[in-house]
Amino acid sequence: MLNIYQLEQQIAEQMQATQVPGLTLAIVKDQEVIYARGFGVTSVEDSSLAITPQTLFRIASVTRPLTGTALMRLVEQGKLDLDRPLKHYIDWLTFHEAGIEEQITLRMLMSHTSGLRTAGEHFGPRHPEALEAYIRTALPTFELTAPPGRFWAYSNPGMNLAGYLAEVVSGQPFTRLMQELVFDPLQMRRTTFDPLVAMTYPLAQSHDVRDDGTLCVQHEFAESVPYYPSSFALSTVLDLANFASMQMNSGSFQNQQVLTPASVQAMQTKQVSTYTLSDAGYGLTLGLDTYKGIPIVEHKGSISTFGSRFVMALDERVAIVLLYNRINAAFAVDHLISTMLDQLLDLPAQFPGPQPIEPDTTVWPLYTGSYLGNWRGLLTISVQNAQLCLDMNGKTLPLHALKRDLYFGKIPESEDRLSIGFPLEGSEPAEYILVDTLPCQRIERASEIVPDLDQWQAYCGTYVGGVDVLTFRVEDGQLIIHASSDQKEVTCIPLDTARFACDWGVFEFHVAQDGSVPWVTYGQAYKIMRLDA
Repeated sequence: MLNIYQLEQQIAEQMQATQVPGLTLAIVKDQEVIYARGFGVTSVEDSSLAITPQTLFRIASVTRPLTGTALMRLVEQGKLDLDRPLKHYIDWLTFHEAGIEEQITLRMLMSHTSGLRTAGEHFGPRHPEALEAYIRTALPTFELTAPPGRFWAYSNPGMNLAGYLAEVVSGQPFTRLMQELVFDPLQMRRTTFDPLVAMTYPLAQSHDVRDDGTLCVQHEFAESVPYYPSSFALSTVLDLANFASMQMNSGSFQNQQVLTPASVQAMQTKQVSTYTLSDAGYGLTLGLDTYKGIPIVEHKGSISTFGSRFVMALDERVAIVLLYNRINAAFAVDHLISTMLDQLLDLPAQFPGPQPIEPDTTVWPLYTGSYLGNWRGLLTISVQNAQLCLDMNGKTLPLHALKRDLYFGKIPESEDRLSIGFPLEGSEPAEYILVDTLPCQRIERASEIVPDLDQWQAYCGTYVGGVDVLTFRVEDGQLIIHASSDQKEVTCIPLDTARFACDWGVFEFHVAQDGSVPWVTYGQAYKIMRLDA
């Protein structure tokens, strides 16, 4: 049974300890909202309002299953086919690699198996034609992470393309289509993509931390029409509770069949493994996992400093929706959700995790080598003293087998465990590995880079992106990055004269003709502009 007093105390204490200004929560059981409450405020400044279950938040990637629902309705209408190449619908479509438009399908876009890399743009064009312009001009510049269908690789551009595909076959703007196919039937009365509509309701703001440790509002609200389908809906926990009710009731909401049971089942069926310790996977715009043996369907998101969690235990007909307006690594949102699931589902306090097996050492030669990941940095798989090991940016972890192609390592000075998947193609050496679901590609290591400290000094300074403020400095012959959001630092490993790897991923400095450094690219996806240029 849910201990509401204990839960509310835990939320309030966590928010105060980690400087989270506002949070809202709804819990659904058997089609009924059994709990809904807001905590804190929309803003720490003078425009502040108390958070309620009706307060709007940016929901980031929780937008995807909403977009996915519209796409499945178009599939039901015969306007789209999950397995037909995209070229059939958009004859001018091109990608960075020639001929890919004849291979990628809607199913691949919705399951993140298209091979398209991710990218993000928190501040972009607002005009209605911007989504098509993005597909015509920006999409062809993105190199593939991997061949289509190879493995799961999260992609904002892929979901944006799926949203544009919906525009093409319906003949309607994406936002109008979402209103007609999803928001209106589910009575999601405040959900919108338009911040000019959202500002007429109570609206949460994202927050930064000043140098003195106090909070301030981000006075530039993230907005980019090309990324609407993947990341930019604004919603409330009560509106999302309606969406959860439909998903948990075979597509029916208040006696109206919004999706067929077959479409809902397709969305909730594993299309691809993500190589995690819990054997998680991804359906069609929904993540699939288990918690203490209970199947979970979920999605999470983050944008600016907004965080969102959407969790459904389908067999128990329970859903949790949680939105908050400042992401902080110290804010134990996973623990909060675990506490609620434990109490709502009467689960044991302890549950045995996956147990190691005897490894198949015959495939180790296919695994060993160096890999580079945009979000993981520099990694090396090696065999040391008859033990498969992972070196991750200078830290070595012994690896233990869970399956022939799935291993885990314990993170030093932590109880956390890291999953490493090896998606092999026949008997060839692994070209990619997945480290906690994030792809890393095999590379040939160059000879050791001799530090050019004068050039590194030119990189030093403060850079501002959509999520954080990063400061680079040289100390004791090493390049150090400091993040203002959580006051953490990381040491970099040079890959060449302009690229560096670290635990946060790969950073590449752009050097202009005059020798200045106006920006640094993070993960080949995000341009972080220099503040002191």
